[in-house]
Amino acid sequence: MRKRILAGLAAAVMTFGMCGCSNSGSSESGVAAGDSSVADSTTESSAPDSNVESTTESEDTSSQTDEPQPQTYEEYYEIMKQKSLCSLGNTAAMKKVIEKAKNGEELTLSFIGGSITEGYTVNAAKCYAANTYIWFMKQYGTNGEKVHYVNAGLSGTPSILGTFRLERDVLANDPDVLFIEFAVNDGTDVNYLTAYEGIIRSAYSKNPDIAIVLLFARTEDGYTAQDGMKKIGEYYDLPMISYADGITYLMDNGQLTWKEFSKDGSHPNLHGHEMVTDMISYYFEQVEAAEDAGEYVYPEEPMYSEQYVNCHILESDALTPESLGNWEAGSNINTFDKGWTFKGSADKNEPIVFKAKGKDIYLLFKENSAGSGMGSVKVTCTDENGNAQDTLVEGETSGGWGDPTVVSIATGEESHEYTISIEMLEGTEDKEFQILGLGYKE
Repeated sequence: MRKRILAGLAAAVMTFGMCGCSNSGSSESGVAAGDSSVADSTTESSAPDSNVESTTESEDTSSQTDEPQPQTYEEYYEIMKQKSLCSLGNTAAMKKVIEKAKNGEELTLSFIGGSITEGYTVNAAKCYAANTYIWFMKQYGTNGEKVHYVNAGLSGTPSILGTFRLERDVLANDPDVLFIEFAVNDGTDVNYLTAYEGIIRSAYSKNPDIAIVLLFARTEDGYTAQDGMKKIGEYYDLPMISYADGITYLMDNGQLTWKEFSKDGSHPNLHGHEMVTDMISYYFEQVEAAEDAGEYVYPEEPMYSEQYVNCHILESDALTPESLGNWEAGSNINTFDKGWTFKGSADKNEPIVFKAKGKDIYLLFKENSAGSGMGSVKVTCTDENGNAQDTLVEGETSGGWGDPTVVSIATGEESHEYTISIEMLEGTEDKEFQILGLGYKE
């Protein structure tokens, strides 16, 4: 393991000035880690500008080769941090947060994402989110007891499920800062991008003063959904930190191997989480150093749509079935233990029945791999006018591994009162199925 970067690097390192995010390590053709669906993606490309003079190209190349090159790992590491900072965005909200901390006021740092944010493979107290919270509290908090921390990372969850978890797991805590990390769990098609945008718009809807930071990861094989996410970040003028670009720069220059960063194909090890924390702390330092930004202007119109804005979850503490049928209360996924389970019966298959109101209705359920003993269900949603929508939901998929997921079961132009009947599909009555909750959009 190469030695850690030392505090107080020589100011001369800054002369290398290689800021900005590259597209290295980005792939639009992969499937996001932990995501159970294949992402349909299209990649935009543009031909080089034929009007650019060849002499200009030569001058640019010459200028680049004349720049001093880093000589030590510490110098490369400093450039890595610069490379990771795609954009400061509008700094007004974060400057106010830092000022609140310095004044000893109450504030909350929150994080939502997948297993990387959760701290999978490392002690949760040593993940980048916890490290960032501790760094922020020591750097700015004059009263540490008033700086609070919420980690809503959950393994295997993409931003689509995140839109439903956001209210319960994050916004209920009235956060002042929200870091969003889904770049290796999301696909690249418009449905994922719409959901990703939905998290941003939902957070602003709850708190117009919230400071949102976008964080982009990558896998060993180079997959990241950051390209589409960057466009959303630009649209909303948000700060963006790509640890994907930061570590790719080090690896491209022979200063880091993937095995030094991670024990598997996706998750940072302890040193990796420390590196990500250093990139985030660099962002905070640049915010402090930046001149006062003008007032933030929130885009009134979405970039995609408001399909996933202000989504809600109904669990057993807020939803009583009209009939339990042959189902039992309870489920066994981390943070989703207030659902309902069918435990398998060769001769009993009475449906569980709910009533729920909404414009769109979703089923949250446990998804597992083939041969895991999970069955499939038939879901029938009938509105007050007698119009029915049937959906087949499979509990076993090629990408499932016991993670929570979500599927649409009813859509409409306006809100309806639905009767929702869920029964095991014929031939799978002897298997298990777990309903984790119902999602709805008003």
